[in-house]
Amino acid sequence: MNRRNAIKLATIASSLLLTPSTMGQTIIDKSKVKNKALIAPLVVHLGKIDFLLFSDGQMTFDKAQPTFAPMVSKIDFEAGAEKLHLQKNIIDLGINIMLIQKSDKTILIDAGMGKHFGDNQGKLLENLIHAGIDPRSITNILITHGHRDHIGGIISLDRTQNFPNAKYHIAKKEYDFWMSDIPDFSHSKLSAEQIKATVSFTKNILEKIDSKLEKFEPGEKLFGFIQTELAVGHTPGQTIFTITSEEKSVKNIVDVFHTPLMVAQPDWGVCLDVDFNQGIKTRIRLLEESFANKTLLMSSHLPWPGLGYIDKENDQYNWNAFKYYTPTNIQL
Repeated sequence: MNRRNAIKLATIASSLLLTPSTMGQTIIDKSKVKNKALIAPLVVHLGKIDFLLFSDGQMTFDKAQPTFAPMVSKIDFEAGAEKLHLQKNIIDLGINIMLIQKSDKTILIDAGMGKHFGDNQGKLLENLIHAGIDPRSITNILITHGHRDHIGGIISLDRTQNFPNAKYHIAKKEYDFWMSDIPDFSHSKLSAEQIKATVSFTKNILEKIDSKLEKFEPGEKLFGFIQTELAVGHTPGQTIFTITSEEKSVKNIVDVFHTPLMVAQPDWGVCLDVDFNQGIKTRIRLLEESFANKTLLMSSHLPWPGLGYIDKENDQYNWNAFKYYTPTNIQL
């Protein structure tokens, strides 16, 4: 690490550290964190903005189909996975979280799964504490969409708010969908039982933070440097965020691609999408745009840390993970 980067990293840490006055108020006592396999954040320097990438853990689909590629034959699915050196019928998903530090703002994009669905997720809070960041210092949380692995971490198991001083921001279209009397899943391949559980969980979370929730229209720029863009399909109001500083940018594409297999085979589809066919269209559109523009992407679920580019060879898109050679920081 050169001197410039070392100074910047120290500045980030010092601005977010648990001070003696707040130590007694932290949500997680660092001394009581028993999991020694915590993951340090990756610090990324983007122009004059620094952001950190945290892990909230991972999810495993022990049986990839029919959640992924429901109408594709098992032979074709396994051949596609094998070509990418992936397991044949198991899908692993990371849960990658971006934290942005600029001026007096400490902004999370999503809050992870929380501890609601097992021990493999819900690591964000502990990883923040482990990095010396007080959850009370989070000023804003941008909600990309209302699925449990993106908003579950807002609320603890005892129903208290993990980020008590944060304001929340969500696309109005997304909020209206989940809070409607009967959200429209008519273009989804989810079962009635899955829909009921999903809607109930999301409504409970949004109701809990409703007084602190601000709605925006996709296309608006937040805080002067975060451009919002609608990526309909996975949910009606899924929002992707492009962070820009000094003509450098990274686009957080959230759940447009869950796995490298969906990059290579975007039309195979995923049943997690509220609108299955629209999800495919959006996936293909963003693949084309990202390849043509050589856009640096950050994904919620692609392999850690979720940074990379879209390449194309013989009419097939592929995920090209960002190459970096220092384990703790990247200078873009």
